[in-house]
Amino acid sequence: MGVGTDAAAPLLAVREGGKRFGAVQALAGVSLDFRAGEIHALLGENGAGKSTLMHVIAGLLRPSTGSLLLDGRAVTFASARAARQAGIGMVHQHFTLVDALSVAENLALCLPERGGCRFRAAATAAAAQVLAARVGLELSAPATPVRELPVGARQRLEILKALAGGGRVLILDEPTAVLTPQEVRPLFAMLRRLREQNRSIIFITHKLHEVKAVADRVSIMRRGRVVGTYDVSAVSESEMAELMVGAVAAPPARVRRAPGAVVLQAAAVSAGDARGVPSLQNVSFEVRAGEILGVAGVDGNGQRELFEVLVGLSRPTTGAISIGGRELAEFNPQAALAAGIGHIPPDRQREGLALPMTVHENFLLSRKLLDRFSRRGLLRRDATRRFAAQLAEQYALQFASLDAPVRSLSGGNQQRVVVARCLAEQPQVLITVNPTRGLDLAAAAAVTEALQAAAQRGCAVVVISTDLDEVLELSDAVRVLARGRLSAPLTPPIDPEHLGLLMAGATP
Repeated sequence: MGVGTDAAAPLLAVREGGKRFGAVQALAGVSLDFRAGEIHALLGENGAGKSTLMHVIAGLLRPSTGSLLLDGRAVTFASARAARQAGIGMVHQHFTLVDALSVAENLALCLPERGGCRFRAAATAAAAQVLAARVGLELSAPATPVRELPVGARQRLEILKALAGGGRVLILDEPTAVLTPQEVRPLFAMLRRLREQNRSIIFITHKLHEVKAVADRVSIMRRGRVVGTYDVSAVSESEMAELMVGAVAAPPARVRRAPGAVVLQAAAVSAGDARGVPSLQNVSFEVRAGEILGVAGVDGNGQRELFEVLVGLSRPTTGAISIGGRELAEFNPQAALAAGIGHIPPDRQREGLALPMTVHENFLLSRKLLDRFSRRGLLRRDATRRFAAQLAEQYALQFASLDAPVRSLSGGNQQRVVVARCLAEQPQVLITVNPTRGLDLAAAAAVTEALQAAAQRGCAVVVISTDLDEVLELSDAVRVLARGRLSAPLTPPIDPEHLGLLMAGATP
């Protein structure tokens, strides 16, 4: 492995950057150079400091120590707006578009102000088309409501927003997390065009093969510090993984058990979204004990509605759900829990955790677990602390103490809390959505192993995911959900290109 030797002056530089949150040192003495005409990948496990560093660069956080240099001159940003005006734009992992507004209206929020307070749709649309043509990006019709755009088009719009006003530095946080293989290729082609225009691209990802495919250099962070910066051509995927998390043990081979009886059955289920628009259409499938069914698809094709119906958050407009041959009569979380359905929600922070509460308390946010540790209406706190400590050890949780607020944990450790609590309920059926999204190698491996262990114990597992790699790694059988309809089952080996086409809506 070798450090890049190109001595070109950096467009953007961080010098001895530090950031402290109370007792937590999130960044410690970070120094990095980002050059014009370069795609610079940033790797690190959850909690390594990547997001904190990018938020400092993008004006969302003020550094505690150190400095930023732009074109060799020290700069400070009081806000993200100030950073954008200086030419630094960031595309977050979770899109920040306003669904109710059109493409042009969303862009108007970031285009340079032209005076006056009146929105000029035609002028904004023309400016958007000029910007799109300049960066070689296909733009959807300016009058199209954002809610109607497919995921790939939404991401292109986010990138245009970040480049509005002549942005020279573009930060991309996990940009391929919700894209099909067919959408990843044009994204990478666009990044290469931006590189040719002498822009600096900072590319945050957990997927090592993407680093090899598109980046020029890679910097690896660990525990708030930079381990090193390397020419991508000089470092292998296994070497990058070891630098990120230490020696990476090969995951234990999964012992696949013969599937048992049908546990979960959906028969001709249809449902609507929050506006009442049909989003699931006549969906039927079954999952047996010990089986993992992967449901692949691009966001917005009915995944949310399928999850909500299966865990009792909403009632299907037609059809039935049965557990162990018994049809669910009620659709609410209590009825689902009583029927043996556990779930790992799509958004751990909004739906899986109570962020101000402690790690210990979050391990107990389950009626089944509270009942297990209660006697005559009183919670046996000594028993709950032993239970929480056992789960923390079993799932290799990294945390300050059981009494620390769960919001202080990294994303990967937060997800381990959600997974540990759910599996401690010993469900017959487990429904999970994007269980490893945004997780580093170690955290993703821990979650994957936990789901496989649940199947080995006889649980029927459904993994609803936008991540093709995740689906292929976990599943015994795969179905694709596109435009509210479910494909016939696909069994391994599965061609990723074929699966990507089905996710994009191609007819089988």
